[in-house]
Amino acid sequence: MASVSAVVGRSQSGAGDRHLRIVTEADVRQAQQVRELQWQAVKAGYPAPMRLTKRGRRLVAFLIFMPIAFFLWFNSSHQVAAEDRAPKTHTVVVQPGQTLWDVAVASHLNGDPRQSVYEIKQINHLSSAQVWPGQALIIPTAR
Repeated sequence: MASVSAVVGRSQSGAGDRHLRIVTEADVRQAQQVRELQWQAVKAGYPAPMRLTKRGRRLVAFLIFMPIAFFLWFNSSHQVAAEDRAPKTHTVVVQPGQTLWDVAVASHLNGDPRQSVYEIKQINHLSSAQVWPGQALIIPTAR
């Protein structure tokens, strides 16, 4: 008949409360063998498995979350700044008989129509001042 021992151990629920439980000699020998194998592994140079506490898991999550949050915040603030610097524009459709000069004068960009023609040509990537009826032109608004 196997002998029976009483040992103090953790409950099955893992709540941390200690109580007496009945174990057999075979269970004691198996636990000793496991401890001996673990000790041999440590002596052989194998590192013990790392276990994180709840506090450690929170720290790891924080260290992963913060760079992501910083990147999102930094990226969004630059987008807002870029939108504020972008020139304000509107679109005008060229009517029959209208020239680029007429469009520049009608849009009232600034006092000199030559500068307005130049800006319209630059923003629309036009190589000449020739425009056609029905052509849509991007016109910068007055500054």
